[in-house]
Amino acid sequence: MLFKIKKFLLPALIAISKHLDYETFTNKVYMTFQQFNLDDIWGVRKVCIENLANLIKYLKPSEITKIQECVEFFKRCLGDSNRWVKNQSLI
Repeated sequence: MLFKIKKFLLPALIAISKHLDYETFTNKVYMTFQQFNLDDIWGVRKVCIENLANLIKYLKPSEITKIQECVEFFKRCLGDSNRWVKNQSLI
């Protein structure tokens, strides 16, 4: 998938999450986030860290493993090799 598509896909999926049932959210939106946050392209990781707070809002508090995965991603961003990703995680 092209970077330009990935750049707009995650924010769009998160925006429609309030209209999805929880299972669809976890299977589609959260799984897309998981794939994108491991991407080699720094711009895709930057989009993930920009939208992390909005994504976490839709996770149930009982989903401890998913929340832990988000925290681990945040920690990785704090030490990311790209300064734009690192700076975005500090905002």
